Amino acid sequence: MPTQTTKKAYIFFPDGGKVSVKEDGAVSYTDIGAINSAIQLVLNYDENEVNTANAGKLAKQIRNMSIAGSLDLINLEPDIIEKLGGGMFENVVTAGSPVATVPDQTIAAGWDDDIVYPLVLETSSSDDTELQASAKPTLTSVTLDPSGTPEALVEGTEYVLVEDSNAFSGWGIVFISANMSTGSPKTFDIEIDYASVTPVAGTTTHLGNSTETLAGYAIKVEHYNDSGAIDRSFEVYLADTASGGFSFNFKGANEDGVDTTSLSFNGRVDTDRTPGRQLANLYTKAAA
Repeated sequence: MPTQTTKKAYIFFPDGGKVSVKEDGAVSYTDIGAINSAIQLVLNYDENEVNTANAGKLAKQIRNMSIAGSLDLINLEPDIIEKLGGGMFENVVTAGSPVATVPDQTIAAGWDDDIVYPLVLETSSSDDTELQASAKPTLTSVTLDPSGTPEALVEGTEYVLVEDSNAFSGWGIVFISANMSTGSPKTFDIEIDYASVTPVAGTTTHLGNSTETLAGYAIKVEHYNDSGAIDRSFEVYLADTASGGFSFNFKGANEDGVDTTSLSFNGRVDTDRTPGRQLANLYTKAAA
């Protein structure tokens, strides 16, 4: 059988993707974590075409463009569920007992400014179970060059703690090297000594109101190649979870797999954007 075409530079084998959400008011995306399905993104619109009595069909007009998306979420993190709710959910955290055995954390030399380094809060030196902090962790000290000529760093001057939705702990640290007195500070390790961490014991997600005005969110799918670069992505600028779009499932003990939350959402036009660029964008890296 002869070859009918040689164009095959843009063939993509199934490999999943990273899905992230940016809720209303957020400045960055949060990875929603593991899913257990294909990621479906379907372009829909209404059609208007007139068949005249004597001049054939007129040009087709379309309106009400939208994206119908769906996936099965298996990372059932309450914070992610809340972000995808557009304001219909409220999370209330129940704090556990303070943990004073969290081991020190080292940020290796070569760190840089304006990067959020996640705080890794392990239960103890013999138990690497990570903790989610219910409040801002209390630090005993943050020390530059701990094994050489130590410099004690001051919060608010040489570093700041920030909430980090992509960190399991929920918190990260950002350094400000210009305020450090040690020369070439980025060439030295930094040691974080934790005093006490109050972990989350559980989270209750509340929902239900007679009426609710939903805030839209942005959602993005990215695929990374073997070099760690994004070679394809699809971003929806403004989306709402559809009615019936949350399905909270508890599988039976006789079923395979893990519990899932099925999610479906509708991407809609954001009229504040440039006409022709109001719904979504699809990025494809140039073929090598």
